[in-house]
Amino acid sequence: MKTNIYIFIFCILLTTNSCRVEKQAEFAISGTGVTAYNDEIYPLYTSSSNTSGIFDLSKTKRYDYSLNESARIPRNRSLEIDYSIQSGADTAPLPSGENYTTVLKIDDDSGWLLPDNLSFIKIDKPDINIRIRYAVPLQTTRIKKISFEIKGAKKTGAKLYLNGLRFTERFYGFNAEDEIVQVSPFVNRFVNKFVDESVDKSVNQENNAAENGPETPVITINPGGDYAISGPRILFIDGIKGAPVINTGANVIQYIANTGQNNYHKLTVPSVFLALEKLEKNAIQINGSVDKALLKPAPQDDALEMTPLTADPGFILKYPVNKWRNKDFEIFFWESFPDILIFDTASYEAQDKFFKRVAFFAEKKGFKGRLARDEEIAQLHGWNAHDYNAETLANFFNGAKKTSFPLLEEEILLREILLKNNIIKNDEGNFTPGGGAVISISRESPEYLRLTFMAHEAFHGIFFIDAEFREFCKQRWDNLNQTAKRFITSYFDFQQYDINDPYLVLNEFMAHCLQQGVSASGKYFGETIAVRLNEISPWRMAMLPPRDEDTGNWPVIAESFRAEAAAFSEYAASHWGLAAGRVWRVRL
Repeated sequence: MKTNIYIFIFCILLTTNSCRVEKQAEFAISGTGVTAYNDEIYPLYTSSSNTSGIFDLSKTKRYDYSLNESARIPRNRSLEIDYSIQSGADTAPLPSGENYTTVLKIDDDSGWLLPDNLSFIKIDKPDINIRIRYAVPLQTTRIKKISFEIKGAKKTGAKLYLNGLRFTERFYGFNAEDEIVQVSPFVNRFVNKFVDESVDKSVNQENNAAENGPETPVITINPGGDYAISGPRILFIDGIKGAPVINTGANVIQYIANTGQNNYHKLTVPSVFLALEKLEKNAIQINGSVDKALLKPAPQDDALEMTPLTADPGFILKYPVNKWRNKDFEIFFWESFPDILIFDTASYEAQDKFFKRVAFFAEKKGFKGRLARDEEIAQLHGWNAHDYNAETLANFFNGAKKTSFPLLEEEILLREILLKNNIIKNDEGNFTPGGGAVISISRESPEYLRLTFMAHEAFHGIFFIDAEFREFCKQRWDNLNQTAKRFITSYFDFQQYDINDPYLVLNEFMAHCLQQGVSASGKYFGETIAVRLNEISPWRMAMLPPRDEDTGNWPVIAESFRAEAAAFSEYAASHWGLAAGRVWRVRL
């Protein structure tokens, strides 16, 4: 009889437990880079009645959801929770944490408080019915279960609607460009208010300016410790307004406001300009207004494939040589003009191996259009900096292939880089232009010349890719007075440019006007170049107006080109936010 009772109790327990059937939730985890499931959708199951992901925030309760199989988590991943907070029809906006808290737990270890409004990053979004994507860093190598724990103090009428979850690349910061705000822990945004202590506050002033001076938003990103991103990182900023100052913990960066029509207000800070150590004591700080600021892992490139790094010319000029992926050179895409590839080389010798023979093929008087062997041009000067469009580069490599012209190892590498980045294309064995341009400068140039060469070559790059700009350059040339035309054409001939190529003359005319600031252009043309020509080749100056003996320059030449530099600079400013002598948006 006793045995039968035990059997009866066992059957009841078995029946009770079998009723706790886990049901599939109406939401799942999606994402890339996690290989537990081939379809990259990770269903969640729960034994609770809440499969919808709608949580009543007035009730203290815990909801557990599990995966059938634990998901393996690679490094530098986060779990992004996409949710909306909706209050009752007669309920005011909810103060953060006053009535309830919602805690996300991962495998009962990590606990993350989900924000119910955006006050901590001072985002101007309505508190009622806001939608947030909150990305918490994953420290575990596997994940099996997630839980939502609601702790409510009193009835609020509010609900949390879970829209979905996904595994994503780790980031810290925020993105408020869209209606859905993307944000992470370890980010804060506040307002610094400038108060002028010299103003007498006892005097009644309009708007109480002494008490309420200019306000500057300040953003800090500081994951620190074990939550720091593993490996190289970049800081990506978008929606920049004005001229913020960025303190990365390793460098102070001044952004130069973009006033141009192109509306480009983005900046990528390369990893080498961020603090290398974990950021506990080196918080990133952005003093200024931006819509997006994301600290995230740097793209992982195969060094042998030499994928260009994305950077502003201001960073390229200062990029540490010991951080180059190749001891002889590094390559970049110009962030504002990603069709332009920029080489920075360790020496003129290294640069010549890539570009000297291209220079003679593309521009040199007596050589243009043909391939010159090394022994023919060994004693001749190439250039200290270079610029070539896609068509010229395709023609060079076609010529080499058709004539079995032996290419240097560096020229072969150049060809492969151009092909990989679609500057040239291989069309059934024939090289055709893809798009864009290549420019190059060298570390062997002194600093002042690197600045000049970067501006000169960068504006060449824009000339290659912007037809409207080329038309503007033609208009300036067509309206240039004959005295100035004879002078600059004579100088280009002296420099061994092929002056019978109008495209080349036009391009060089523009770049020489824009390579230095407007204030320096009069002296450069009316004195530096003129004196050089007069001393080395006096017959070239015979047709020009007389020299001003008091100033030692040629004032007609100086004024003509100062006016041209001003016109070009105004165009660059109005279209791209650049200026004569400046193609960078950052100063370090």
